[in-house]
Amino acid sequence: MFKEIAHRKTQTRAGNAKLISELNKVKVINLVRDNDGISRADLAKRSGLSAPTISRIIDGLIREGLVTEIGAGVSHGGRKPTLLRFSGITIFIIGIDLGTTNIYGVLTDLDANVIAEIKTPTCVEKGFDRVMERTSEVISDLRGHLGNRKGRICGIGLAIAGLINREREIVEFSPDFHWHDVDVRGVLSRAHPEIPIIFDNVTRVMALGEIWYGAGRNYQDFVMVNVGYGIGAGVIIRGTPLYGSLGMAGEFGHITFEKDSDAQCECGNFGCLEALASGNAIAKAARKELERGAESDLLKACGGDPSRLTAEMVAQSAKRGDRVAWRVFDLAAEYIGVGIAGLINLYNPEAVFIGGGVAQAGDILFDRVRKTVQARALKKTSGAVSILPATFGLKSAVMGAVSLILSSVVNLNFERHTDSAKN
Repeated sequence: MFKEIAHRKTQTRAGNAKLISELNKVKVINLVRDNDGISRADLAKRSGLSAPTISRIIDGLIREGLVTEIGAGVSHGGRKPTLLRFSGITIFIIGIDLGTTNIYGVLTDLDANVIAEIKTPTCVEKGFDRVMERTSEVISDLRGHLGNRKGRICGIGLAIAGLINREREIVEFSPDFHWHDVDVRGVLSRAHPEIPIIFDNVTRVMALGEIWYGAGRNYQDFVMVNVGYGIGAGVIIRGTPLYGSLGMAGEFGHITFEKDSDAQCECGNFGCLEALASGNAIAKAARKELERGAESDLLKACGGDPSRLTAEMVAQSAKRGDRVAWRVFDLAAEYIGVGIAGLINLYNPEAVFIGGGVAQAGDILFDRVRKTVQARALKKTSGAVSILPATFGLKSAVMGAVSLILSSVVNLNFERHTDSAKN
């Protein structure tokens, strides 16, 4: 019995030592990444770790290709220190924005420099299996662009619209794709078994991209609102995404705004924000106006076929002064503003970023949203909130998908994903 207890204590000590070693490594990686040119001595001071521990960690990171020596720094007495920088030139990432219209993929290094990009129609109407085939083809094509470059692809990140069940690791429901309980990772892993695959809800992924690469680095608490074919929100609290108990937090678009509305949402409910103000809703509302016989520049914009109307056409016609288009777009922007005012009251963020296709309309959206927030949100919570466009515009989702992998690399999760992929 005493031997068994001693064995358990030894295992516990070994486990704790490994965890401490990993945490130290994460701390050092983050310090190097946040300081473009830092010495081993400065790392020891800032981390509180001993000089031998820093040297051991840095030597390992250099061998892994995550850190590189960039030359000598300024001497403050004695030898000039060797400066270190986070390096991703031999480690690559594939990011996929799996949208309802297009599959957009990029191959980048760890600094998010784009090496290759591919965009192809999604063909949602052909079903889940065909969408996965097309996604796998995009991944294969991007892998081909690596060519003779020295290095490896450390992961594939995907941004997907839908309810992601983090416990079951599936897309439990996607109104936009009309999917139920689909195993995206399982299907893609069969075609690319040697590469770890990470996926998450598109809006939360966009928020993560802001943290790692965009203006979100300047804020600890912010909300990303994605207004495209659908509507979602990614909430960041103290620099960490809010997932909820099952990983399904952020379904902002499915809050009921008009309980007696006849506008049906893709989720089946009526009067959801998404049914009233998404890109899909804007196009539908404009289409109804034309079908009622409204005189509008929109008829010319869609070539005389209202079924071809898009939210972008409505926005452009509104900018040109078309009254019908303006009324439709302005009402949608007001709904979005009311919703964002609610988010501000609820989460008290420092900033709200708005991304997605509808956000590309620019001032006619942002001016209306800011005006509505000013009128609707509590003054104490909204006074200092910045309402900003997403840093990467239409590339926000794919940059977020890249950041899913970068986050795993920097936090060493990629090592665990790699191990599981091999088993």
